[in-house]
Amino acid sequence: MNSQFPAAALGSDAPSAAAANTAARALDAFLRAVGDPLAQTQHLLERYPSVAAGYILRLALAVAAKDPASLAWLDETLQAAECAPVRWSARERAHLAAAHAWRSGHPAIAAERYVAVLREWPHDLLALRLAQSCYLFLGQTTALCEVVDLIWHSWRDGMPGFQYVLAMAAFACAENGQAQQAHRLAQRALEIEPASPAAIHAVAHALFDAGEHARGAHWLHQRWPHWGVDSRMAGHNAWHLATSELESGNAVRALAILDRDLLPASMTSLGDATDATSLLWRLQLDGVDPGGRWPRLSELWAAHGVPGFWGLLDVHAAIAFNAAGHVQRARQYADEIERCAQGDTHAAEVARSATLPAVRAIAAFAGGAWGEACVQLRALLPSVHKLGGSHAQHEIFVRMLDHAQARSYGAEAVTA
Repeated sequence: MNSQFPAAALGSDAPSAAAANTAARALDAFLRAVGDPLAQTQHLLERYPSVAAGYILRLALAVAAKDPASLAWLDETLQAAECAPVRWSARERAHLAAAHAWRSGHPAIAAERYVAVLREWPHDLLALRLAQSCYLFLGQTTALCEVVDLIWHSWRDGMPGFQYVLAMAAFACAENGQAQQAHRLAQRALEIEPASPAAIHAVAHALFDAGEHARGAHWLHQRWPHWGVDSRMAGHNAWHLATSELESGNAVRALAILDRDLLPASMTSLGDATDATSLLWRLQLDGVDPGGRWPRLSELWAAHGVPGFWGLLDVHAAIAFNAAGHVQRARQYADEIERCAQGDTHAAEVARSATLPAVRAIAAFAGGAWGEACVQLRALLPSVHKLGGSHAQHEIFVRMLDHAQARSYGAEAVTA
């Protein structure tokens, strides 16, 4: 395990070795996606309030969450950091500046600041993870690889922490169509640390993108003890398992995973709610009866959704509202996104160019206006990446277009 917060930079008012070990455990938990790093950082702050690592790690967790619920404790941590009796290093100040940019609604600037950290300190694993997180939020897939390329020459086999770099490089390759390379890098990471849900996720992406769905389902089932227990990525990896099962023709298994893993997790995480919504929509498009699940998801999005925060979340809220038949709720949500689009911020631009077109296409699709849905979905696909998220998550719009085209052609044939 490799802490990016060496004892010399942790402050002199605390037992540096103990504080360093606590920070290292929290960093490891965050990078592997295991345990509860938020609780670990809280313990670090309570016990060592003059140690910068606690604040920097807690800010990192809030930025990487990409969830509006994290904004409250992001604000609290920034305020606490301003008042803390800490002698901030240049690197720590750079992390603070990046977190401020994220909170101010400038994710591209936040990403640039994390990259600047990496140019100066290429072994800063936290900056690497957060730069990738920002680029995923922005939908800038190529940058996921570019930021790894920036620091790759500074790492080699045997260095403490190299397994994290391998896992992040693997995910970047998977998102850029390099499935074989992604699989190879992730397997190297897992040889070093098998209990790494983050590396397992990279393999799942690689197999999905390669179209090896049966192999992906089998592989995830085999490694369930390493990702299904004590992992903050358990829900998302379960989504990968379910989609692999569905693509392999096992809709019953996919539905069981939805009920067992994703719907319960949705109650506390909009990321898991996104995956649950996407999976149920895929199942319905494949002819599976959704039962009474849509109203449950609609209520969840109505209670916790924040229009305009992230396009990826907004479009899944729109799917849930329309699929549940809550048309008025869907219209009100779209109206709020339209208000968010009136500005010159990043969020406003995304709302105008991607989120609103997607929401309108979803409404047309759900209303059975197949010809209109085809036109809108075709126009949307070139800009769908702006919503953020992964290619696997965007694939739902391709499936909708295929479905709408089939229905549209069917309707034309009947009319003729």
